[in-house]
Amino acid sequence: MDIDKLLETIAVISQILNTPSLTTQIDKDPDLGIKVKEFETLVEKIRAQQGDFSVSNENLKKIFNELYSVIVEIDNYCDLNLRKLNFLNNLKPLS
Repeated sequence: MDIDKLLETIAVISQILNTPSLTTQIDKDPDLGIKVKEFETLVEKIRAQQGDFSVSNENLKKIFNELYSVIVEIDNYCDLNLRKLNFLNNLKPLS
């Protein structure tokens, strides 16, 4: 497994999570803030184990599964908020 490439991909996700629009949303919604903190904690665990060859594959697998779950929850949260805006598709300019 190429952890360096994984960390590059995670860095992109971190950048997105730190955009002004999402940081504002995180400030308004503590649950989302908790998920983002969980994400950051798991990323730090992966970084800490990056050069440690004594770490078991089972431990890494557990961290990756947790990371996946957090990403899915953040994605679901963002999708839910986008669906709230679906009514905008029905707006038409007044003639």
